[in-house]
Amino acid sequence: MEVLRTWALTVALAALAGGIVRLLAPKGAVEKSVRVVVAVFLLSAFLSPIVTRGGASLDWVLPQLQAPPANHALQREMAQQMQRAIEIELRNRMRHVLDSRGLDGQIYLSTSILSDGSIDIVLARVEIPHGGNTTGLAAALRHETGFEVEIIWQS
Repeated sequence: MEVLRTWALTVALAALAGGIVRLLAPKGAVEKSVRVVVAVFLLSAFLSPIVTRGGASLDWVLPQLQAPPANHALQREMAQQMQRAIEIELRNRMRHVLDSRGLDGQIYLSTSILSDGSIDIVLARVEIPHGGNTTGLAAALRHETGFEVEIIWQS
């Protein structure tokens, strides 16, 4: 008897909520959509005991969505391609800064792929010959790449 009372209360509250939504909904093109949504909401409230407690299955309506099996080799390959692309982009940005200042230097960049799939910058270093104007170089590299780049002067 309690189940019937709960079901009746659920249907009544759903009807009340649906009525309020229909009253508050703007008139015009949206009105038809609101009526359909409220009707589906009321129908689901009305059928809820049959679907949940009656053991009925809706698999024929909504087939189970199963994730495809994980392909670790593919994921690893994608991560490696992303790692290479990031290294190329960072090297190009660092080269751009050096070229804009007329500096000829060696760029050393090393990254690794962490277990969570993120890419860690292990080493970011620029070796430049003595005599070049390096004023503000560290700040320019940090601005262009978003991280600190070690600057070493070659002997």
